[in-house]
Amino acid sequence: MRILVIRVGRVGDTIMMTPALAALLDVYPEATLTIVASPEGSRLLKNYHPRVEAIWIWNRYGLQSHFDKKRLIRQIAEAHFDLAFCFDTNPGIARLLVASTAKIYIQKNLGPPVHCARHYLNTIEQACGQKLDHYYNNVPVADKAAQQVAHELSQHGISDDDTVVMLHPTYSGYSKLGLRKRHARKRKLWPAQNYAELAGRLLKSGDEKNKKIKILMVLLPSELTLGKKIVRLCHSPVTLLPSESGFERYLAMIQRADVFVSPDTGPMHIASALNTRVVAMFSDKDPSDCGPYMEPDRFSILRSELTRHPEKGISAISVDAVYRACMQQIAAEQKS
Repeated sequence: MRILVIRVGRVGDTIMMTPALAALLDVYPEATLTIVASPEGSRLLKNYHPRVEAIWIWNRYGLQSHFDKKRLIRQIAEAHFDLAFCFDTNPGIARLLVASTAKIYIQKNLGPPVHCARHYLNTIEQACGQKLDHYYNNVPVADKAAQQVAHELSQHGISDDDTVVMLHPTYSGYSKLGLRKRHARKRKLWPAQNYAELAGRLLKSGDEKNKKIKILMVLLPSELTLGKKIVRLCHSPVTLLPSESGFERYLAMIQRADVFVSPDTGPMHIASALNTRVVAMFSDKDPSDCGPYMEPDRFSILRSELTRHPEKGISAISVDAVYRACMQQIAAEQKS
């Protein structure tokens, strides 16, 4: 059996499809999967599973997009898939299946309060007639990458016995000039001073309770200025590394972390897929629709809407609240 899966989105969108991919591989153990994804999604799923026989890329931005769509329509028609699942609600993407002979399942419009990933699983349940529970976000990390990251971090004074809190202070589309996506900045850019204060308090707590807590940031070149500002404001040892040595390294860095702190952004979803505990900050967006899709006790959600000043956006979430959530997740990890 050959199954086609379509989800042309960013990293977070692709991650939220992975419970459905895992379910398909289990429900149809003889099947192979072909996935249509964005360039970012393709990179994320590159080594997802041996039975993913191909990933076809559609970059929907740029002059080539129209020609790529025509190519994909032809490829899909010629491949003669048995089943096809389109998890995009955009009708233009669903039209990739216009000439397909497969039995087609197209995702209907998503609505709260059901999580996006759960919607995808519901669609598969319609196809297979089985109840699909206990599937969560998931991506693999190569053993070699994990070993290389352990060695790299040891050179920065982070050992296997340390508790690592990884901070991700930016989001997709972040610009240090503050001229782009101003609404996104209000929703997602927690102040640098807050991150610095949080890091300092976590480090101090580790010293007081004889816990070896280390703070780590791994940021893109365009994000390093903000990272350096946080380090400077913290006045405590924070490890800041550039994210420039390949995507497998970045996955392994997040997997090594015990707790991952971030706004609602793609790396938050990656952390959930690696089963790293998550403390996530949300503003003006419903986490029941797009929050971390993982075991409920492994993440904490803080919402600006539940503060005294929700009009301030993510800045309304206090350092105290994030610190307490981090300490709760650290304590739970140390007991597990």
